[in-house]
Amino acid sequence: MAYAQLKTHGWERGSDILHVTAMVDDAVQVAPATAYDPPEFASALCETWILWDQPITHENAPTTEQLSRMLPFVDDWKTIEFGSFDDE
Repeated sequence: MAYAQLKTHGWERGSDILHVTAMVDDAVQVAPATAYDPPEFASALCETWILWDQPITHENAPTTEQLSRMLPFVDDWKTIEFGSFDDE
């Protein structure tokens, strides 16, 4: 289970899909393995979609606390890619 710190979440009214962004530990490899050291990983901003069991309204919308408790069980995070910087 990866540790994830909730950043944002949202949904469209009547939809049953939540969009969640979080800072996820060990999400990206930042250094390759060498003959002497294992690969190194770092945290990254990631996103995922969670299927809720019913259409979401303001009355049954998940709370931040509920989502935070669910995050350790999410295993299909996708890193959010940012634009690259051109070397000048």
